[in-house]
Amino acid sequence: MQVVEVKEDYAICEGRYGRQMIETWLLGKVQAGQWLLTFMNSGREIIDEERAVLVNAALDGLQAISDGMEVDLDHYFSDLINREPMLPDFLRKE
Repeated sequence: MQVVEVKEDYAICEGRYGRQMIETWLLGKVQAGQWLLTFMNSGREIIDEERAVLVNAALDGLQAISDGMEVDLDHYFSDLINREPMLPDFLRKE
């Protein structure tokens, strides 16, 4: 979601389902124009616009799959094409 207006402990954000009030206390100070990764009306991470585009594309793809539509996975998950899966650091062998 993109921050539209900043309040003391929350922000008004514009996203897939219109404007919502998003708690920002986990993020610290946010600014209008920034993009937030959110879950259940709470900001989890400040992200850049490029990542926001990828996240929204993936969510569009998941919605299309849920709706029973034929889905071009390369279109919705373009950042995963020709990329080896990466394990988190704590699962990698030293």
